[in-house]
Amino acid sequence: MPVVPVTCGASNAISVAQSQLQVPATSASLPTLEHSDSAIGKAIESVIGKLAFVQWVVPHTLIVHIVSTVDNLPRQQAPVLGWPVKPVLGSLQVSGRGATLAIAQGNAARYAPHLQILQNLGAQRLVSVYLEFYPLFQKAYKEFGYPSGNFNARLLVVIDNLLAAPEPQAPILLAQPRVLDTYADATLESASAGQKILMRMGLRNEQAVKSWPRQIKAQLLQHLQATPASSPRTEP
Repeated sequence: MPVVPVTCGASNAISVAQSQLQVPATSASLPTLEHSDSAIGKAIESVIGKLAFVQWVVPHTLIVHIVSTVDNLPRQQAPVLGWPVKPVLGSLQVSGRGATLAIAQGNAARYAPHLQILQNLGAQRLVSVYLEFYPLFQKAYKEFGYPSGNFNARLLVVIDNLLAAPEPQAPILLAQPRVLDTYADATLESASAGQKILMRMGLRNEQAVKSWPRQIKAQLLQHLQATPASSPRTEP
């Protein structure tokens, strides 16, 4: 079946949700979801390298944690305990007090090792791994309580949410540091969990990171194919 070009946006969300992701024939020989950690781990390690895998990835229940985190990023909370990657070391660095309390300029440096991994990460190779294991991602998503859900459609929605994250100029003022890290600006405080992660990185880091999901999205849209319309049922 030929690939049908699809763009992702509010006007065609239905067409994306109703499209199917093309997966390679080798996906038919995947292990079960419960026994997939070794296979998906080796595949991701082949893309990012062994050292980065050990330093960055949480290798247990990996596909389930990826699906859970992706699904939660556009929401208000994405629990750290369910992340497939290890959180950035250290606490949020702040400066000032009272009305001048803000995220410190030096806080952006905490993300340097993770950004280095992303910069060396080939979107095409990572998408190839995703396509290979997609039946397991889809299975995990359905088991999360979305029996008719389309995980790839959800992923595209999440990517759009991340790309729409505000890009505030420093200083980013805080209302309550360290405990909840609430933002003084109500618009920033209402942002999704994924958007807040990006904003905490600092403007330059945020803009650099956004290039990665943008590339992922472009790759994914090339592998969508339209689902054939159901033929009208004829009563005997």
